[in-house]
Amino acid sequence: MSFGSSHINPPIWPARIAVLALFLSLPAMAALDTMTDHFQGARYGEARQALDQAAEGFRAGEETLWRVRLTTEPAEALVMLREGLADKRLPTPVRIRMTLESANIEFGRGNYQSSLKILTPLLNEAEGSLPGDIYLRAGLALRALGQLQRAREMLASVKPQDQAFLLARYYLGDIALEQKDSGLALRYFESAVGDHGSGPHPRVAGGQWRAFLAEDRQQEAADLEQALGRNDPGCLAMLEIQRLRREQQEELAAMAQPDSFSLNPDDDDPSRGRYALQLGAFSDRSLALEFLRRYRKQLPDLRIDEVRDERGQFLYKLRSGSFVNPALARTEAKRLAKQLDMDVIVADLSDATDRTE
Repeated sequence: MSFGSSHINPPIWPARIAVLALFLSLPAMAALDTMTDHFQGARYGEARQALDQAAEGFRAGEETLWRVRLTTEPAEALVMLREGLADKRLPTPVRIRMTLESANIEFGRGNYQSSLKILTPLLNEAEGSLPGDIYLRAGLALRALGQLQRAREMLASVKPQDQAFLLARYYLGDIALEQKDSGLALRYFESAVGDHGSGPHPRVAGGQWRAFLAEDRQQEAADLEQALGRNDPGCLAMLEIQRLRREQQEELAAMAQPDSFSLNPDDDDPSRGRYALQLGAFSDRSLALEFLRRYRKQLPDLRIDEVRDERGQFLYKLRSGSFVNPALARTEAKRLAKQLDMDVIVADLSDATDRTE
């Protein structure tokens, strides 16, 4: 289940299967093994059939967890999880897992407040004794809501021995970079301990590289890049740094081409550039209109783009500007995000389903 997607596509992650096995009692071993093999091989129809054969004997909630992983509809999964959580017989580990799955789905749909609300009862009940994934998801939801101090506190609750510790440290460092505290960011990145046999985590290595540049420690940034390239030029950490370097070079080049974009509020053709700045997206039109009224004075060209998702449902996206150059769009997005103190992303307008109002 992807955190960053509004749809649920059952992932082929053996590690997730191993984690899930901790919460299952394996009541029908042969059928369950068959189901797991089908799941890992992306044969989801066969996996559902095997699940039907293995269903008897599951402890409360275990069958629901599997059915959630085998559905492709987030709304359907949320209903199953909500009904499952109403069962008072749920073992604590299963309840924790179902709660986290619910929060993950809401987060992936952009419903950060709902994601946090789902996790709050667990956070209030069990101080310091929850899996790190709970604190990680709560911290990211708080960050998305702009509550950075609470986000830091939540991320800092992940213990060093927990598998989520590395990512929690990375996000703490990323928040520090966002707040221009590169020294603190470096300390967080340096404290992120991963599997030494697999090399440095790509996000952490990329974070260190960005922090070195922010500190004007050019030589250390270059040394990190050279060391990664020398040891394993194709490693994910090296690819992450190369990606960040390309973005940096594109943005510098774009600054020399100020005529490659338009932010003119009198321009009556907002679609002439392929990229725009997106400040929000709502499934409720009234909320989109409220957002538009609130920020129209600061952004005279702010508009609502009405877009159909893959299921044919409308989304109302608040967008500003028109850019030909994506690097310059990213630069302007960073400036606007700092000015308005909110997340601003670069939207690709090449989707033919977009309709502008």
